Amino acid sequence: MQRREWLEEYREKALEKTPVAFEIEKEKLQDFILRMAGFLEESNIIADFGCNSSDFWPLMKDMNLRVVGVSCNKAVKQTKGIRIMNIGLSDFNLLGIFEGFVAVGILQRLHPELWSRTLLKIMRSVKTSGVGLIVTGVSEEEEAKSRHDSLKKSGFPVVVGEYIDGNGNYNFKPLKSWYDQWLKNAGFYIFREEVTKDLVYTLVRK
Repeated sequence: MQRREWLEEYREKALEKTPVAFEIEKEKLQDFILRMAGFLEESNIIADFGCNSSDFWPLMKDMNLRVVGVSCNKAVKQTKGIRIMNIGLSDFNLLGIFEGFVAVGILQRLHPELWSRTLLKIMRSVKTSGVGLIVTGVSEEEEAKSRHDSLKKSGFPVVVGEYIDGNGNYNFKPLKSWYDQWLKNAGFYIFREEVTKDLVYTLVRK
């Protein structure tokens, strides 16, 4: 089976019965959002890529930040004062619009060939010296390689870090070193980071 064929036809099918959990601690997410907001000024525009931080939109509004939900991959209740831009991550081409952004859990739904391109699109949408918060899964090397070898033997053209969870959802959790390099290549500087289990919270500046 060719990799392109698999990505197009099989990535939504379950390869494993046991999903790898992606659990975000709300208190920790709120803490990082507040830390990021500390670098912003009133009326600055902040993008929520994927809209997975919608629970914190009221908090950001209370801080006099203007929130735009971009590429919402779930039904998000329209909130007064929040603009929704439902365009796919592969389609948007926004230049220097936002002072800040939040991207929670969206990258790991993309196959690795799209990570560099997507991070670059996000970077270009942020103004010079803009700040952002990225929360995504990362893989422990030994476990990821073991899973990769098992899936390869089953005939799936996967790369290290790819899997299908128990709900049939495609996930890619890269090695931490890969993630760091992709951020650097996109033009982001990491100024605060915390890794908890298989999840990384990263504050970046353009």
